[in-house]
Amino acid sequence: MKKLMIRFLIGILLISMTACGNQTSEKDVTTKFKNSVFMGDSITEGFVVNEILPKESVIAGAGATAGFIYDDMDTLVEKKPDNVFIMLGSCDLLMPVDDPKELFRNDFMKLINKIKEELPDSQIYLQSITPVTQDALKEDPRYKGIEEYNQILKELADKLSVNYVDIGTLAQENPDLFAEDGVHFKKEFYPLWLEKLSKLM
Repeated sequence: MKKLMIRFLIGILLISMTACGNQTSEKDVTTKFKNSVFMGDSITEGFVVNEILPKESVIAGAGATAGFIYDDMDTLVEKKPDNVFIMLGSCDLLMPVDDPKELFRNDFMKLINKIKEELPDSQIYLQSITPVTQDALKEDPRYKGIEEYNQILKELADKLSVNYVDIGTLAQENPDLFAEDGVHFKKEFYPLWLEKLSKLM
């Protein structure tokens, strides 16, 4: 009976140590972004909503576009981050204008150039627009343009000498982590997102 009890206690201890190890690992990844800022729309805002990153590290909001975020440059400059992670475009491609792609390209170029001018020592990472589910695509066919917009981001990253990061593949590898609307993500997606970015720093 004593042996069984000892084995049971050892098992509990091992499980506890493993759980603590996972928590430490996630905490370490989050700590790595202590002097980074994430800019974007409601998808990026999920870092704050899901309590993954502190509010001070995120400049984002529902409906944000590259042009809209440009107005928050003062807030970004005040933070003087080492890294700026930008994910925008999901709302830009839904803009009811004659040439949304050209508007997107121009607004993004203006945004990046301004960041480089104001924060010359900051590393800039352009993150791809994440895909949506088939149901979301049926709901709004304009999401078909995501890959075309990502191509614009790749071209801009190359032209302006900043980093491009494909987050879309991560979303495709974890289809169960899409939120009910097929556009946003569940809380569990965000640590995976940070882990991917941490490997680039």
